[in-house]
Amino acid sequence: MSSCQTGAALSSGLDNAGKEKIGRLLAMLRLVKDFRDARGRVYDLEFVLATATVATLAGATCYREIGSEAADLSQGLLAALGAPYGYFRGCYTVPCESTIRETLKGVNSHVLDLVVGTWLHEQATRDHNGDLVIALDGKVLRGAWSTENQQFTLFSAMTHNQGVVIAQTKVPADTNEITQVANLLKNIKHERGRTVITADAAHTQVKTAILLWKKRIDYVFTVKGNQTKLFQQIFDRLLPVIQKTPGHEVEECSRGSIKRWTTWTRPVDDIRFPRARTIAVICREEFDLTGARLSKEYAFIVTSLRGERAAPDAINTHVRMHWGIENRVHYVRDTTWREDACQAHQENGPHNLAIIRNLALGLLRLHGVTKIKETVQEIGRDRNRAVQYLAT
Repeated sequence: MSSCQTGAALSSGLDNAGKEKIGRLLAMLRLVKDFRDARGRVYDLEFVLATATVATLAGATCYREIGSEAADLSQGLLAALGAPYGYFRGCYTVPCESTIRETLKGVNSHVLDLVVGTWLHEQATRDHNGDLVIALDGKVLRGAWSTENQQFTLFSAMTHNQGVVIAQTKVPADTNEITQVANLLKNIKHERGRTVITADAAHTQVKTAILLWKKRIDYVFTVKGNQTKLFQQIFDRLLPVIQKTPGHEVEECSRGSIKRWTTWTRPVDDIRFPRARTIAVICREEFDLTGARLSKEYAFIVTSLRGERAAPDAINTHVRMHWGIENRVHYVRDTTWREDACQAHQENGPHNLAIIRNLALGLLRLHGVTKIKETVQEIGRDRNRAVQYLAT
């Protein structure tokens, strides 16, 4: 289906500076090698990928919706994205659903992930000072299945401050995300001694800690019963500390309840875990508005950080921000783009759709958007509003 809408100009206006900024996005997408035969090729690969990104920004959740949204793009926006001009029709044209579907199924997902992740990393850290803190976590795409008839899992890295996914890799069906830390980290540009990795208890592994040590990357790991001896060592050393005044305490009131986080830390040099320098415990309590306690739990932490970088307030921030990868990435992709309901499963399709969602979400985050779903709905009502988010 081709788009031949009237009105070549964007309703929001697009000056030369805006076109140049969009050009940076297109230049990034141009780095992905086109796998298609040059004969009969009508649409450049970067244009198809950019069109899918705009459609996703407008709320498209699957191939069919991407095709429908693309067909409704204005002539001015199509021109800015690099659409070919059809002289017989007298308008810029756009690929149909089947073209978009076959393109997203065939693009090398490893290369696309690397290119998009690297570009988002550069944008997110352009004016960054201090430690770069990155959360690692996996996500199962419940509607998609691998060719081995196994659930499709992606392992991602998200920056704490911006909530932008800067790297992602597919977890092979015969293993788990613990084995993919090295593959993920090799795609992340980091500053030795100024990068911190946060991860849940599943990644509290000796091999992972040694890997980070060799790369001069610090870690903040949660410790649970899967590491029995380590947990017991930390518990024994922190038990006397909990009886004392906490190093940090913060309280928030939201959604009809009061939540309190209390943090104690202690430097150590006798924990049998690679580069363990500080241990911590965070008490998480929830109360109703009358002050009655609803829940209470403790989280035990081991980290290679020390001194001021391992102060109670810093540890509390790292741990709480790590939990944000669920709320700021996984939850958003599920509620805004219904990722778990998407049943794309052939070839590289599910992986590439997830990359496009990461790119759309990253563009919004880089522009300071916090209300993702509302913004996507606004763009859906006027797709030209996507221009301000494409320009970086």
